[in-house]
Amino acid sequence: MQSNGNIREQQCEVVVVGAGAAGLMASSTLAAESTDVVVLEAATRAGGRVESVRHGDYWLNIGTQFTEGGGPLFDVMDRYRIERGSLAGRKAALYLKGRMVTTDSAPLLLLRSRMPLAAKLELARVGLRIKYACARLSGNNAEVARAVRARLDSRSGVEALMAGVRSPEMIALFHAWSGQWIGCDPAETAARQLAISIGTALEKAAKVPNFALPVGGNQAVTDALAEDLGDRLRLGTEVQRITWTDDSVTVEYVDAAGPARLTANRAVVATPADRALAIMPDLPDAQYSALTDIKYGRYILAGIFTKEQGSQRWDDYYGISTPELSFQMVFNHAAPLRAQGPRKPGGALVLLSGGSCADQLGKLSDEEIEAAFLRDLIGMFPELDGQIDRVVVKRQPRVVSYWEPGKRDASQQTLRAPLGPIWFAGDYLGDPSLAVAAASGRRAARKVLQSLA
Repeated sequence: MQSNGNIREQQCEVVVVGAGAAGLMASSTLAAESTDVVVLEAATRAGGRVESVRHGDYWLNIGTQFTEGGGPLFDVMDRYRIERGSLAGRKAALYLKGRMVTTDSAPLLLLRSRMPLAAKLELARVGLRIKYACARLSGNNAEVARAVRARLDSRSGVEALMAGVRSPEMIALFHAWSGQWIGCDPAETAARQLAISIGTALEKAAKVPNFALPVGGNQAVTDALAEDLGDRLRLGTEVQRITWTDDSVTVEYVDAAGPARLTANRAVVATPADRALAIMPDLPDAQYSALTDIKYGRYILAGIFTKEQGSQRWDDYYGISTPELSFQMVFNHAAPLRAQGPRKPGGALVLLSGGSCADQLGKLSDEEIEAAFLRDLIGMFPELDGQIDRVVVKRQPRVVSYWEPGKRDASQQTLRAPLGPIWFAGDYLGDPSLAVAAASGRRAARKVLQSLA
């Protein structure tokens, strides 16, 4: 390390900016090839939007909620022997007007829910519309899939999926689905992502590949990757500016020791899109527009650790939609454990709201949010009165990436290509999920290695 006045001068082969799932995967892939890699992260912990809280025998996620899909995320869990609690056999439900009904059986949902007849008919039409779209998107006919994808990407969730919906019950339910899965309102996002998210929720959990909760929470994965990186990972390091030439990258940052300038042959930028815009002021128009077009869902969450004894009526459910309450969804993080021997006392629930509902809740104090959520939770499950052990309120202004109609394809195509010696990585390079974030990090690292060969 050299010093140029008050600025420390540093060099490495590859610099990775951002230590969320994508950045950690990129760094791990590079380190495995003996690459001289440095990872810069502004926060005091690695993981980014992956964050878990542990309490006694239980854990819960207050960032990204579940794992599903395939690819390097699951390779990492296998490598570090991180057990996964499968959600196959667990169910999703709708809680409406005091009754809880499973959602993976359309006839049962329509027969037993307390929706008015008009709302039930709308739910049936919307459900069929979503299932039809998902079947075409994942079918063997590539031409049909492209046509459906283009149609859904060009229209909002309201335009493509809610046509003919008039009942307040169905409007509230659809907003709850959009809020809980993407963190936005259905008018804000293009329809494809919303259709896939809702379609997954309406499907039996056993049919969703690798639908699971890592034991210890999702953060167990990012913690393992971060620990392996050792002193290559520099926390509390705020990048202020990235500049580049055809074959080198310069990163200016500040840490506890003061300002520094790091020069590398290659870089992976694995920050959220808005952060990349802030630290890359010289972006060409195409990359600037591509990053600007990426939006993020926002959430208010409360992690609830409970201390009840014995089996409970929510044990078999991994998620419950609650469109009439202050929160839009209950995620039961203890659900995988309920199929494993005697039930331990207590549990772990996450209550959340997204989109405009989160915007309204965001005006309240943490104490007011906690009070509102607990009032509705105990109204829903009176047996939890006096059984609340710990509450963790979390404001998440940036979780799931999404696009407005007509923006996604151009944004993704632009950001999958290198910008000189720089590659981008993030969940915005596919159908946004933790698995996609990890896969994008590995892809970026492999592209870097190929360019250095």
